[in-house]
Amino acid sequence: MTEVRTRFAPSPSGFLHVGGARTALFNYLYAKAMKGKFILRVEDTDQDRSTEASFKIILESLKWLGMEWDEGPGVGGPHGPYTQSERLHIYKEYTDKLIGDRKAYRCFCSSEELEGKKKQAESMGIPYLYDGKCSELTEEEIQNNLSKKAPYTVRFRTPNKIVIVDDMIQGKVKFESKLIGDFILVKSDGFPSYNYAVVIDDALMQITHVIRGVGHLSNTPRQILIFEAFGFPLPRFAHASEIVGSDGKKLSKRAGATSVLAFRELGYLSETLRNYMALLGWTSPDGKEYMEDSELCSVFDIERCSKSPATFDVFKKLKEEEKETVDFNKLDAAGLSDYLNPKSKLNWMSNKLIRDVPIERLGKEMEPFLADAKIPNEYKSGTHPTLVSILDSVRVYLDRLIQAPPYIEEFFLEDLGFENDEAKSLLLEGNGTIVAKTFYEQILSANPTSPDQYKEIMSGTGEKTAEKGRTLFMPIRSITTGKSHGLELPILFTLLGKEKLQKRMEILAKVANITLN
Repeated sequence: MTEVRTRFAPSPSGFLHVGGARTALFNYLYAKAMKGKFILRVEDTDQDRSTEASFKIILESLKWLGMEWDEGPGVGGPHGPYTQSERLHIYKEYTDKLIGDRKAYRCFCSSEELEGKKKQAESMGIPYLYDGKCSELTEEEIQNNLSKKAPYTVRFRTPNKIVIVDDMIQGKVKFESKLIGDFILVKSDGFPSYNYAVVIDDALMQITHVIRGVGHLSNTPRQILIFEAFGFPLPRFAHASEIVGSDGKKLSKRAGATSVLAFRELGYLSETLRNYMALLGWTSPDGKEYMEDSELCSVFDIERCSKSPATFDVFKKLKEEEKETVDFNKLDAAGLSDYLNPKSKLNWMSNKLIRDVPIERLGKEMEPFLADAKIPNEYKSGTHPTLVSILDSVRVYLDRLIQAPPYIEEFFLEDLGFENDEAKSLLLEGNGTIVAKTFYEQILSANPTSPDQYKEIMSGTGEKTAEKGRTLFMPIRSITTGKSHGLELPILFTLLGKEKLQKRMEILAKVANITLN
């Protein structure tokens, strides 16, 4: 059996967003499931947009997601170089062959001339196709243009035929080549077009399966024609469904298309994002949603992908007034947090993994999020026993690690006070003071050591004061934290312990000018 070889071929003209990352993941998982190879290739023929910074960001993103490539930049392999700008001599060799075989030709039409023809077609309401003006130039005419150093492109001489794409996801799709026309293979700057370079690279790198987004389906007939012109064996094609946001529209900078690394900054573990993206348009054989990496790598089958659009539900649907102003690409972690959908599948998966992952791993993952935390420096180490204990107690409430620092800071808070007048008023209004005194007395007469025991004391306070709900819990939160919101109180009280909790209440009572006994 032929070894399965897949590839991910990003253009280094920006960050790696969710759509590109899912394409990479599908290629990676399919290669692993089929015991094959996953190749990384950099398509940087668009020299105006390609940058070294983007190249590094893409590599960093893939490594964070755990998608190590078997061949490619930094790894090498038998079919390099793996960056297109370093392969120009290879493309030229194949271009000369096509021209020699009269399967391609030089086009000396100026950009102004072509633009004029395009506008004329648009005015007539018909699609523009190159009219083939240069397809029958004589050798003398060609040499005359070359001697004048006239700029030219190289066009493919498109045969008239029906091109059938036998797609592993979309099924059989037919295209008429007469609607394609003689398209450009090599641009006037000498760099190959996307459709040309990708075919030569896929053939020479022995790619057996081309897995990419459905937006590339329209490119496929051109690529098949080039494969056939060279006599290259065709790879299998698989075009994954479109990804849409919560509003049902294609992902964009206004609909959740943000950098993969933004999810790292938000505090999601890489396994969570991998698992979530794997399910964007694919279902496991048994319908399971939460899977270990090893299971994903063994059961993934590209033919189980759906044709229907996959919903990326991580971000909330924007309000009308936000649609023209919000740009997800420009938001930092704090800004993105404001638009997260708390009920997304990603958050559910993330909470489950944070609960299950070994606490030692979680402590180390936590360290970057503690750099600016208001806690003593010695406790910022992910291996410190106190920090590990606190994190182990609160992780059940975390959807992402960026949520943890406020809870951890609460434990170390020394300079107590009320964060604002609202927090203070929760204690002073109505029966708030009575609730606080009663709760304080209950704490003094008991020895609680668990969340359940603190819940019982809070319930007992409610029975003695005839208060419940907000008028019971908010005065207790105010007298113990000085805040109007935060970690679930029984959890916090257990972390603090009775002695520290008692001291906090006495300090805040003094600030509020009330007595507790």
